[in-house]
Amino acid sequence: MRIVLLVLGLVLAPTIAFFLWAWGVKIKQERRLAGTLPSWQDLPMTWLGIVGFICAIIGFIVMFFTQNQGYGGLFAP
Repeated sequence: MRIVLLVLGLVLAPTIAFFLWAWGVKIKQERRLAGTLPSWQDLPMTWLGIVGFICAIIGFIVMFFTQNQGYGGLFAP
């Protein structure tokens, strides 16, 4: 039963994500046509790049403090 739920979850998750994304795109197009689109949404790739860069930095910091490589890993066992 657990395997069936896992497979269903792995199949349904991207499908649900796609429909949520399509719904969001439709709302954004309607707002753009109506002229009510907030100014911060005009450059979504810029915000995506900034957030991705911040996440990468946080990931490197977490890896430094948790990995035991002999030179870092302050909290590694």
